[in-house]
Amino acid sequence: MANGLKKQSSLMRFIGNKNVVTIIGIAACIVVLVVGFTYRVNNSVSTTSVPFAKKSLKAREIIKESDIGTVRISTNYTSKSNDIIKDSRQVVSKAVAYYSNIPAGSLFYTSAVMDPKALPNASFKDIGENKTIYSFAVNANTTYSNSIRAGDYIDLYMFSKDPFTEDKIVFGCLIESIRVLAVKDAKGRNIVKNSLAYGTPAELLFDVEDDLFTLLSVAEIVDGITIEPVLHNAAYTKNNSPDNVKVSSNYLRQIIEDKMLIMN
Repeated sequence: MANGLKKQSSLMRFIGNKNVVTIIGIAACIVVLVVGFTYRVNNSVSTTSVPFAKKSLKAREIIKESDIGTVRISTNYTSKSNDIIKDSRQVVSKAVAYYSNIPAGSLFYTSAVMDPKALPNASFKDIGENKTIYSFAVNANTTYSNSIRAGDYIDLYMFSKDPFTEDKIVFGCLIESIRVLAVKDAKGRNIVKNSLAYGTPAELLFDVEDDLFTLLSVAEIVDGITIEPVLHNAAYTKNNSPDNVKVSSNYLRQIIEDKMLIMN
């Protein structure tokens, strides 16, 4: 017991010695400095492989795998920039932004590339032969809170009073299997994501033959007729084709044409 108290007393005197405390403090500071310095050196020397442009790329150009090389740069540099693209898979098949060019040797930045479908008027390249682009007015409600996307197939349903009885309501599919080429907001910008956070839809673009173009133009401006898009499941789009578009009801078509005659 006496020996234990003696050892404890010796330890307390050792710890209480100012010189010992000073040495321990200095040693701790040295350890912190060494660890910090080592981290900074390793971080500055560490490199990350990132993609770069092997040739000059023009605005709207689709980026191919052969256009991309890789180079190792400081990890410290890439970690400070959220705009640098670090994975080649995020570049392949993207388009150079319409407001930018990418010079040879440049890294790729998220602000300089975009989804090809988001390019202004990209939808016009998909117009079918002998067809015309039709702009169909919509809003957040008629697109099911922006659920309709470019590439979807929709039907157009018609709601109207029966012109022969006036006391009956007519409702049915007017045109089926229409392929949507683009969804745009009120400023003509493409909306490419299923969320109102990315814009409020104002128009659907699709291509139709001249007779359907005239039919829809009349239906949208005459009183008493409402045309709304109906979106189906993914299978409807997957199993459909632009060649399948057709008028589903000649009776509904006749109602529109009769109103067109009255207008004339």
